[in-house]
Amino acid sequence: MQLVAKPSAARAGRHWVMRAVRSQGVPTEALDVIELLTGELLANAVVHGPAAGGIRIRTWRSGRVVSVAVSDESCTRPVVRDPAPTSAGGRGMLLIDTLASAWGVDDGGPTGKTVWFSLDVGAA
Repeated sequence: MQLVAKPSAARAGRHWVMRAVRSQGVPTEALDVIELLTGELLANAVVHGPAAGGIRIRTWRSGRVVSVAVSDESCTRPVVRDPAPTSAGGRGMLLIDTLASAWGVDDGGPTGKTVWFSLDVGAA
């Protein structure tokens, strides 16, 4: 799915991913985590990418593992932070680091990057 980096992109992209993973037979108990982590990746792409830049979303399942990847036009790599309890933000990558089975960043050179996570959702 291709989107323009604007506030409504996070919601639209999250809904698209959730329709896709439901059609892949992902167990119900994994859906909330997938939705949360997808929302964090998309929010980062909107907030930290260039205004009106492009965002591309992919999702796939391989056996027990569901993966979601979000590409944007920013070359800045995400950082896992440990914000103060009173901080209003800064927890997105910490959530991904804590809840995902694996995650990473693929460098797209001068055209941006792709941030992805994988989640073991149980029996295939």
